[in-house]
Amino acid sequence: MWDELSEENEVEETYALSSMKTLEAAVDQVTSFMGMHPCERSHKIPENRSSHTLLLAGVFRSHTNVLVRARLALSDGVTLRIAVRSEDEELRQLVASSVG
Repeated sequence: MWDELSEENEVEETYALSSMKTLEAAVDQVTSFMGMHPCERSHKIPENRSSHTLLLAGVFRSHTNVLVRARLALSDGVTLRIAVRSEDEELRQLVASSVG
């Protein structure tokens, strides 16, 4: 489904999640905060990883699909690079900016 929505339907932001000390905690928090469902078992993190990609999907009140690719990297805290795809420009901006 990700590829069905082209890059022109994408917005990307980067955030520092300084209070997160593990990738597992960051995945749980991002998933919970977004209120979206993990895809392709991406909420499971292989052992001994310093980076991970979380894929989320949801349908908002307007019956509009929203997809999220969250790339997480563990350093001093967790860096989150989030890409949001949706046909609704305002919705993808809202979702991408809601983290910060």
